[in-house]
Amino acid sequence: MDILVIDGVALPTPNEYKVQLSDLDSSGTGRTEDGILVRERVRGGVAKISVSWAALSTADCARVLNATAPDSMQVAYFFGGTRTAKMYAGDRTADLKAAREGRAVWEVAVNLIEY
Repeated sequence: MDILVIDGVALPTPNEYKVQLSDLDSSGTGRTEDGILVRERVRGGVAKISVSWAALSTADCARVLNATAPDSMQVAYFFGGTRTAKMYAGDRTADLKAAREGRAVWEVAVNLIEY
C-alpha cells in the first residue's frame, strides 16, 4: 500500500507522516465584547499533511520535489483508508546529509495543504 500518491506518482514510504484536520472560519468569527465566541465555520476537516523522509537518494529526492512542484495536485493519502484531495505544497526542504563518491543522501520535508 502506498502512503502518498501525487498525480499518479507513488512517493517513497516516509519516515514521518502527520495528517492534521482543521476547520476554516469566516471573517465574521470572533469574540463579542463580553468574551462570547461567535463562530461561523465555513468548512471542516481541511487536511494538512506534514511528511518527511530521512534518507533519500538523489533520484528519490528529485521524484518528491518534482511531484510537489505544481501549483495544485491530486493527492491520494492514507488516513485510516485512502483519501483523495486537491492540494498544494507549502514549504519544501531538501537537506544534503552526506555525499561521497558521486552518491548523496538527502533529508526531504514537505507540507501538503488541501484547497
